[in-house]
Amino acid sequence: MNFIPVNTPLLDGNEEKYLLECIRTGWISSEGPFIKQFEEKFASYIGRKEGIAVSNGSGALDIAVQALKIGPGDEVIMPTFTIISPAQSVVRAGANPVLVDSDPVTWNMDVTKIESRITPKTKAILVVHIYGLPTDMDPVLELCKKYKLFLIEDAAEMHGQTYRGKKCGSFGDISTFKTYNNRRGGDDYGG
Repeated sequence: MNFIPVNTPLLDGNEEKYLLECIRTGWISSEGPFIKQFEEKFASYIGRKEGIAVSNGSGALDIAVQALKIGPGDEVIMPTFTIISPAQSVVRAGANPVLVDSDPVTWNMDVTKIESRITPKTKAILVVHIYGLPTDMDPVLELCKKYKLFLIEDAAEMHGQTYRGKKCGSFGDISTFKTYNNRRGGDDYGG
């Protein structure tokens, strides 16, 4: 059976040189000069003051929720259509996800339905941009300002995408990204 790969990595530069440098220096996991360089360059690219690399997107969402002190009794508004990780991060913190239906054209959260879901327990809106299409951020930003809510921006699928000329991932009080790598072709699926 053949599969269509999600992506085909482009390895045509210094990848081998850098991998060998990591192996030779012993910096192969969780720390080292390449991590710091990645954090600084990616944050600058997005237009953020700082960036912190963690092991995966779920961990980044957990950290975002904890950093904003979201906890028991709090509510976080989020889209119905997303991977389970955003809801898991909210539930793990003891808070309650409040779901908003998706726009049938973009699959992003229908921003016209957010305000009706806000209660005195609402502490944040968690936007998840889907399939490289940005959520309509202007109304979300207005609601966050009006109700003094935090904005968590899950931009896992938005590397390089913009909303009205500004990079996605640059809007939230805290924004998260993730990297995802596949091997070339279908060999990682047995195809």
